Amino acid sequence: MTSFSDLLEMHNWLDDLFLSHQRALLKMDLGRASLLLQAYENELLAHLNDEEELIIPLYTQRTTDPSMSGTLEMVFKEHDTLRRYLSLFRDQVKTMTNSDDIERAVLQLIDSQYLFKRLLVLHDTRERKILYPQLNTVTTDLERETLFSRLDASPVGTSH
Repeated sequence: MTSFSDLLEMHNWLDDLFLSHQRALLKMDLGRASLLLQAYENELLAHLNDEEELIIPLYTQRTTDPSMSGTLEMVFKEHDTLRRYLSLFRDQVKTMTNSDDIERAVLQLIDSQYLFKRLLVLHDTRERKILYPQLNTVTTDLERETLFSRLDASPVGTSH
């Protein structure tokens, strides 16, 4: 990776992993759906932590746009909301196997995941249009390479 925009590939990879989880739900393969959700949660949380601990602090050090403070506050709020959704989904999947109507439980989970996915689209757009392009202009290739080597999220294409 040589550009912050390359991190958007991580978003695409995460989206594909979540889609695999939802496909397993549709097939009523609850064991696989649970494993895929856990893998997705681990990777998304690592990515959110990378942003909060490495990327956003760098952004605040290097940029001086005062209008961005509200955007960064929104990014942190979105991260908190995403974490709450993941916890809710994990709980729903656990209780689903004891449901009298598993199909209904699966549909309810997929319905609740719709809002989560909409939030991800908004979050991705904010990073795609504001955060990452500005970071590219205030960092060198070497700084980006060094930072990317410290990220906890799995590299794109890593299989689970």
